[in-house]
Amino acid sequence: MLQIVLWALGTGFVTGAVWFAIVSFRRHPTASSEPPGLPPSHQTDANTLEDVSRRLVELEERVDASEYLLKRDKIAQPRRPPS
Repeated sequence: MLQIVLWALGTGFVTGAVWFAIVSFRRHPTASSEPPGLPPSHQTDANTLEDVSRRLVELEERVDASEYLLKRDKIAQPRRPPS
């Protein structure tokens, strides 16, 4: 019985400590001289990366569609008996 009580107290202590850390961190964020977000040079790089990612997704969709059409045409063609 004592072990259960000690386990409950220990669990409560750890949980309370974690919640205390979360609350104190939200109230006192680390001091930073830079505003939140990316610097302009990195923002440009991020935009370029998004553009490239979008184009890659479009190309993957086109390749998938092409593979589907090729497979469908291959299956649809009846095989001719050898002459």
